[in-house]
Amino acid sequence: MAATGQADRSPSEHVALLPYAGFQLRGVALILDLIVMGSFFLLFFTVAFLPVAIGGDSQLSGSEEQWVWVVLLSYIPFVPLFFFVLWAWRGQSVGMMAVRIEVTDRDGEPISLVRSLLRTLVWPLSMFPLGIGASTVPFDDERRALHDMLAGTVVLELP
Repeated sequence: MAATGQADRSPSEHVALLPYAGFQLRGVALILDLIVMGSFFLLFFTVAFLPVAIGGDSQLSGSEEQWVWVVLLSYIPFVPLFFFVLWAWRGQSVGMMAVRIEVTDRDGEPISLVRSLLRTLVWPLSMFPLGIGASTVPFDDERRALHDMLAGTVVLELP
């Protein structure tokens, strides 16, 4: 009987070597990501109201008010761009790095730019209606949320 090496295994068997990340780890990663995003919001907020803090006047002029809106509204595209870049570059958000989980395709390979973009665009649709998209994690064999199913990704625990 010949020993089976890792090179003899199919890609799906390679993924099975690492356990799928469960609901608890993914939840902790989400909470940590929310803390990071809250910190970035405070940074944007601080920059937006810097003219008021420096001027000492509680009234905003027209140009200062436009500055505030531009800076605060620039936060909206920053959040998905931040996740897209991290998932495409490392396969992990900041919270995922902390709890040692990683997004891969179903074969265990790093996700492509297209999959990263798709996951970034579908994630809010999956999570914002009361987190209903995450309700599939405990019941799916691969512990995938709705956005993982649509993007063709899985989340694995790292050793």
